[in-house]
Amino acid sequence: MEPTANTGQSSLQQLWLAAARGEPAGLPGTLLMFALSPLEWLYRAGLKVYLRMERVGLRRRRVLPARVVSVGNLTLGGTGKTGIVETLARKLNEETPVAVLLRGYGGTHSSDALTVSNREQVLEGWQKAGDEAALLARRLPGVAVVAGKDRRKTGALAISELGSKLLLLDDGLQYWQLKRDVDIILVDARLPFGNGRVLPAGLMREPLSALRRGHAIVLTHTNEVTHDTLSLLRDTIRCIAPGRPVFHAFYRAGAILAGESEEPAAALKGKDVVVLCGIGSPESFEATLREEGARVAEALRFGDHHPFRQDDLDLAEERRKETGAQWVLTTGKDFVRMADLRVPDSFRVLRAEMVVTEFEALLDLARGEQG
Repeated sequence: MEPTANTGQSSLQQLWLAAARGEPAGLPGTLLMFALSPLEWLYRAGLKVYLRMERVGLRRRRVLPARVVSVGNLTLGGTGKTGIVETLARKLNEETPVAVLLRGYGGTHSSDALTVSNREQVLEGWQKAGDEAALLARRLPGVAVVAGKDRRKTGALAISELGSKLLLLDDGLQYWQLKRDVDIILVDARLPFGNGRVLPAGLMREPLSALRRGHAIVLTHTNEVTHDTLSLLRDTIRCIAPGRPVFHAFYRAGAILAGESEEPAAALKGKDVVVLCGIGSPESFEATLREEGARVAEALRFGDHHPFRQDDLDLAEERRKETGAQWVLTTGKDFVRMADLRVPDSFRVLRAEMVVTEFEALLDLARGEQG
């Protein structure tokens, strides 16, 4: 097994993450979860009160004059939301003007609604808009991308100023202030629900019963688990949310990028590489590289949305030389955050593509043609 460096996380954070994921954490992990139990109870109680107020009409969701489709999840961490949003937006935009609405996490902007792409050109970089918004703006020419915490305001701007007819909410399941036509819930097949507990004693943002709010469930990273594991997960979801269609999705290597040049993913075969990434699911990225025949000599993992510094890139280059690896591999999302840094010639970017089984059926659901 290759060496892995989890940089930027304290020992307490690593302990909490292991316990929240349901991994062996020993007595310290057990005591930490016990100490967090009262806060978990308060979180559950507050969530229940909030949703009950909505059901009795004390809180109302804003209705916008466009079709609204949300892609979200029940857990913390990377489940593949950005990949699903990108895949849906690209196809749906062929038929109707689409806008992607994101919070713009990690960006410095403070405006209610920041236009990152107006369909014709990219207007903002990652420092202001956040890495995910900047990445989608680059990858989706012709699609509007708007960042801001208040999706009601970003949606209104996308409709009135950018002519959008369909709004795609990235990470919108817990944004209760805006009425949606479709909620697509993603579940990571490798670690569906962590230890099964809600924040802060687990990874769950909501209890499992929230799956019933979904119009469709998409199991992601399905190529990284066994058939039996997948079947058991599908059965569990059918028991909790009967009647919801369940789709499978996974990342596939598209191409290897180096500056303006591009090579097929097959060029990874037999290569020794050092991995440098700061994403929610680094294991999936590394698994994709291995599937293409690469040998991971070392993996440098930073926290999600990590703002890379020159020292980080220099460290990766040093480790490449020390291990004898040919390349340093990173993701497109990470590379966006290296825009102002000196990137060594050995760096390569893997452009990954999200593959969804029965994709046309999911598109029909988003369009409103079924379900």
